Amino acid sequence: MYDRIIRFGGSYIGYIDSVCSLIVYLQKNPGRAFVVVSAIPELLEWIEQNLEQIFHSQPATEELNEKLVSFFTDRVGKKQTTNFQYLSEQLVNLLKGIALIGDFSPALKDQVVTFAEKLSIEILLAQLKRTGSEPRAISPEELGLIATSDFGNATFVSVNNAFISSLPESVYLVPGSYGITENGKVVRTGKTAADYTAAFLTAQLNTQKLELWGLDLDFYKADPKIVKNPPLIERLTYSEASELAYFDHYSFHPRTVEPLEHRHIPIQVLNTLANPGKVDTIINTETFVDDKIVKSVACSDDISLLKLDGPGVGLKPGILARVTTALNDAGINIKSVITSQISINLILERATGEKALKLIQKLGFSSVKEIHLVKDVSLIGVIGHGMQQNYGVSAKIFTAVAQNKINVVLSGSGASDLVSYLVVKSDDKEKSVQSIYNAFFEAPSSLPKVGGV
Repeated sequence: MYDRIIRFGGSYIGYIDSVCSLIVYLQKNPGRAFVVVSAIPELLEWIEQNLEQIFHSQPATEELNEKLVSFFTDRVGKKQTTNFQYLSEQLVNLLKGIALIGDFSPALKDQVVTFAEKLSIEILLAQLKRTGSEPRAISPEELGLIATSDFGNATFVSVNNAFISSLPESVYLVPGSYGITENGKVVRTGKTAADYTAAFLTAQLNTQKLELWGLDLDFYKADPKIVKNPPLIERLTYSEASELAYFDHYSFHPRTVEPLEHRHIPIQVLNTLANPGKVDTIINTETFVDDKIVKSVACSDDISLLKLDGPGVGLKPGILARVTTALNDAGINIKSVITSQISINLILERATGEKALKLIQKLGFSSVKEIHLVKDVSLIGVIGHGMQQNYGVSAKIFTAVAQNKINVVLSGSGASDLVSYLVVKSDDKEKSVQSIYNAFFEAPSSLPKVGGV
């Protein structure tokens, strides 16, 4: 027998078939199991919305309590438990206190948002007990799950292995996405970061694998909303999975691979309903080059393109360094940088484009003649190991979009062996994905393959 680490997605809480399937799966594999639970998405969104609106309107205690009770009763069908009620009262009092103070710190925000997972755990506990199972909740505080003090984006540091070793055989539910700083403050490791929490525990306990009990959005070869019935991707490397995590139609946290990669611990994405426990996708260190080379055609609307143009951009040292430093200091994330001798192109999140433009315009570059923001664009990612070692991949991509009269605003490849980027107008996103997908997966492959397993 060995310890098991399973990440259970909050979107499955409320689906009794999925919960029962998990119990059956755990019973087939006795031993200690740590089930890391993410928040129910609707509950997390509701808490975040109340936190945003709290300075505009005083929260009504009765209304808040009624909403929280409904989250429980709608999913369990019974009266809320004592502990759920206690946690609800704590959350409501925190929200009221913030409204009275008129301000809150990043640390306090992290503390409030973690209630989404704490309350979700109580709902799942009630569901599991209805099936006859007797799991227990165990908090990051009890586990000694220490993280850095980067509120909202912390990194796990250590866990109390001695305490964990002393725990008897049972099923333990762990609220994901948060840890504790050295001085005891609650700190989140990111939004929906339960995958990362589970991965860290997997590495620290040196278990055989990390099991993801389903994904909200599975690893398909393309977005199912664009391509009809795309197949699942059966094998991915850590790098491929991390790359795909940044696109809209996947729900895998990009930091999940960090604790596991150097230990070569595989990740298994398990089927939750159709064939409970069946492995849909395996993620590991093995560099498997697909027959088609490309494993997925991914896309994202969450981008804006900031361009710095000028004939001296490639000659003047320090421009990119000043830009990236300024954006970093402002808390603006850069998704990617594509440069030439006369242009620096920064791919940013859509919501931060305008803020970044105003910030960079104030820096005063003599060699930059024009700084402008391109909006209403989408990012297409063509992902798969071996793209730089196999002939004709780029030609096939560009031929596919050209034949469909799609204008490419910007492209980039070569920085990595596993991805080529295209920036296209948002109106051309779906046509781009479909045409590239068809070129690789519908037509017979004509690429002379160089790489291999």
